[in-house]
Amino acid sequence: MKFYETSIKAMEKVLRDTKEDFYADYIKECIQKWESSKDTSYFTKGFSKKGRFENFTFQTTEFSSEENRYWTQQYFGGLVAMAMQLAKFITEGKTIDIGFIKKNFGHQAEVISGSVCTDCGTKQFSMSDIDRYITIPVISGGIIEGLEKEDLTDITEQIMNCTYDRLVKEREQAKERAANSNVSVSSSREPMTICTKCGGKSISKCRFLKSLKKNTFVALSR
Repeated sequence: MKFYETSIKAMEKVLRDTKEDFYADYIKECIQKWESSKDTSYFTKGFSKKGRFENFTFQTTEFSSEENRYWTQQYFGGLVAMAMQLAKFITEGKTIDIGFIKKNFGHQAEVISGSVCTDCGTKQFSMSDIDRYITIPVISGGIIEGLEKEDLTDITEQIMNCTYDRLVKEREQAKERAANSNVSVSSSREPMTICTKCGGKSISKCRFLKSLKKNTFVALSR
């Protein structure tokens, strides 16, 4: 299956869609070298020390919201990780199937961070907290789904626009687990600074562990 080619083509699309043409042109060359001679060295060179992508960051002005920027950045990072590993396997003459990728690429996070009022104990997750918690299953799931189809075009657009069905589903499941744990979820992407219950300003970070027995989170610290 065309795992490597599908991955780097999706990378070029992300870069084109965010107007990062300087970097997209490099990936286009990587695609051409792969199609003409099955070469992956130009790609790995670009992501090595002093390579073209060594200091690459997306320009925030190209995104309509912080939400879109976050998911695009995470998705691109996932594509890079996938393509680099595939390039390594190709160089070593190893072959892999989709079952291997499903087993080894991406695992659900067990811990989520949030905020707690040290005066009254009110706990809250921001949408950024929720998104960081679900990042791995969403990104790995989307990439694997596209690799199976040998086409990541639709999934790339959906993740960049935050409409991907698994993203929506994972968010709702995390919110439900939070509600079962008496932890509110703010629509804001910023952490709580003033307690929504008592108005206090004594706010600390708090980490929660996903319960394996119940659909809840368990606070690890207050």
